[in-house]
Amino acid sequence: MPSDLRQERDRTRSERRRIDVLDAAERVFVRQGFHRTLISDIATEAGVGQGTFYRHFPDKRAVFETIFDRLVDSLFAEFAGMSANLPSDAREYRDASVAALRRVAQAVERNGDLVRMILRETPTVDHSLEDKLASLHDGFMMLAKSFLDHAVNEGFARPCDTEIIAQAIVGMGTWTAHMWFSGRAPDVTLDHLIGEMVDFAFQGISAR
Repeated sequence: MPSDLRQERDRTRSERRRIDVLDAAERVFVRQGFHRTLISDIATEAGVGQGTFYRHFPDKRAVFETIFDRLVDSLFAEFAGMSANLPSDAREYRDASVAALRRVAQAVERNGDLVRMILRETPTVDHSLEDKLASLHDGFMMLAKSFLDHAVNEGFARPCDTEIIAQAIVGMGTWTAHMWFSGRAPDVTLDHLIGEMVDFAFQGISAR
C-alpha cells in the first residue's frame, strides 16, 4: 500500500499535470479558437500524450469551460478583500470600489488575448456556455447589490431599490469596459476612467 507521502506526491504531480494541460489548452484556444483546436493540438502543446489529457478532462469542451471558470473566478476574487472588510463609510466605499475595479481592469489587460477569445468563442460552443457567459452580468449585479445593501443598512447610502441601482451600475461599467477594451473609449487613462465612473455612481451629476 502506498505511503501517505507517496500518495500526496502523486496527487501533487497529477494536479501539476492538469494545470499544464489547462495552460496549454488556453494558449492553443487563443491561437486557433475553439472549433479549430484538436485534443492532439492541446496534448502536443502540453508535451503529454492524449491519454494524459483524457485522465483529466473528458473532452475539449470540458477544458474550455474550466478555462472560462478559472478566468471568471480570478475576476471575482479581486473583490474578496472588499467583501471581507466591508467599508464603514462612503469614503471607504468609494476608495475600495476604485481599488477593486482597478485590479479587475489590470487583470483583464494582462489577459487580453484570453478575454477576447472567451468573449468571441464562448457563444459559439453551445447554448449552455452562452447562457453562462450572459449570467456573468447577474453575478456582478448581485455583488454590487450586496455592497449597496450594506451601505444603505449602515446609513451612508440613501435608501433605494438596490437591485435596480446595481443593474444600472453594472450596465454602465460593462459597456464602458467594452468600449475601453475594444479601443473605442475616450483617450484617457484607465485610472481616470474608473474614477469618473465610480464618482458618477456615488454622486450622479449633482453640483454638490
